[in-house]
Amino acid sequence: MSWYIKKGDKIKSFDKICEVQSDKATVEITSRFDGIINKIYYKEGEIVKVGSPLIDIDVEESGHEQKVQKTTPTKPTSTKSTPSSTSTSSTTVTSNNIPSKPFLLADIGEGIAEVELMNWYVKVGDTVKAFDKICEVQSDKATVEITSRYDGVITTVHHKVGDVVKVGTALVDIRPLQDSNSTSTHTTPKSSTPTPTTPTTTLHSNTQPVKVSSGPVLTTPAVRKIAKENSIDLHRLQGTGPKGRILKEDVLNFLNGTKGYIDAPLTSTQTTETKDTSTNASSSSTSSSVTITSKSTKDNQTVVPIRGVQRLMVKSMTAALEVPHMGYSEEIVMDSLINLRKQLKEGLDRKGNSKVKLSYMPFILKATSLALSEYPILNATINKEVTEMTYHSNHNIGVAMDTPKGLIVPVIKEVQNMSIVEIANELSHLQELASKGALTEAHLSGGTFSLSNIGSIGGTYTSPIIVVPQVAIGAMGRFQVVPRYIGKNGKFVSSEEIYSGNATIAPTTIMNISWAADHRVIDGATIARFSNAW
Repeated sequence: MSWYIKKGDKIKSFDKICEVQSDKATVEITSRFDGIINKIYYKEGEIVKVGSPLIDIDVEESGHEQKVQKTTPTKPTSTKSTPSSTSTSSTTVTSNNIPSKPFLLADIGEGIAEVELMNWYVKVGDTVKAFDKICEVQSDKATVEITSRYDGVITTVHHKVGDVVKVGTALVDIRPLQDSNSTSTHTTPKSSTPTPTTPTTTLHSNTQPVKVSSGPVLTTPAVRKIAKENSIDLHRLQGTGPKGRILKEDVLNFLNGTKGYIDAPLTSTQTTETKDTSTNASSSSTSSSVTITSKSTKDNQTVVPIRGVQRLMVKSMTAALEVPHMGYSEEIVMDSLINLRKQLKEGLDRKGNSKVKLSYMPFILKATSLALSEYPILNATINKEVTEMTYHSNHNIGVAMDTPKGLIVPVIKEVQNMSIVEIANELSHLQELASKGALTEAHLSGGTFSLSNIGSIGGTYTSPIIVVPQVAIGAMGRFQVVPRYIGKNGKFVSSEEIYSGNATIAPTTIMNISWAADHRVIDGATIARFSNAW
């Protein structure tokens, strides 16, 4: 995407080298050495394969510069060590003489200072190669897999799953293996420290021992969230999905008491296969006792740290509640929009554009942009000192989305220049990224106005909270079909026409809209006129 350096620049470890973008996230690559940029292999916009060299760095080592060309890791080649080898970068050593060195959490970009450790892919004693996965971390904005920078053996794991790790601190210690310039007669001796084995819990019953894995748990972020909220150890649950994946139903069954931990103490009646009716009854009775024990532990208080998206919400909502909010609500008749959307969908189908997900939200976004053109003060932001307002020519409208990680507000940029179909496509794209946890800082920043479609879940009127430093926000309720008086021309009528008998009652589709504005700079008349125009 972009280079932060050029040929001849002097850099240090953890200085930013470049920014790259994958299908899931945008990540900043940092340097692993102190040195001088000698060569840049790619231009901005080019596709780079994992393992390909990005740059050459003349590495500074012991007061001298030493050229190190970063290439795809290769297997050691057979060479013989000579006494003169000390004049080159190659040094013959054995594994016993290679000290472990800390593998630091590098700056993953987007202004992120700390991350939550979600999953380990390695344990002490594992041998890893360059670009093997080490762990998975999650920030307020993205989930990133951290890979090894060299071949070696894991000697220390510094953090547990769920810990918050600061950028620049050690994740693991790795004892590097001999590189390609070392002797090929390399044999890895047995470590003096015994390699920890996977912990097991043996059940003293008629069953075979049940192993409780300490490795990665196959499941989704949504399931992890439910488990964390209820203090459930996923390592001790038996997954029923493909390859042992823990499904949402597995967690819910545990909470309902129909399923316990796989290492929970069992009686002989539970472990014996059913042979007759009496055995079945005994198993059922024992299962009930396990259920009672499981439920009783849920009454204990559990302290859960606020992390990830929730931590970001704490900051934004705390700032927003310092702003005096003014609320305004209105009832909107949606029948005309329903007919318009139906006609447009039929037209798209005839043109072969049936893949366009044309919900009501693109129409609402476009209507908001048109109304903002008439009332630009609502498309403004305010500074912290409340001494200046900035009017924005672009209508960058944030759309609140409920995701497995929590509430996020990605932004659709320059809505005033987009058609209904273009808005629909961009909205679908952002929703897909949000469901994968792949939204970046660029998707979440730059908003000038916000909308919340809480009605897709339920509710009519609400009290939306402004996204500071914006000055207004809107929230839509659910569609409702209600009886309304209609005149002979199909329009709403006055009370006089109703009393005179010139109106009939007809089913009408309505939607409630709730607006909130910063009352320090926006008055009630402005938001009311804006709502009428909308």
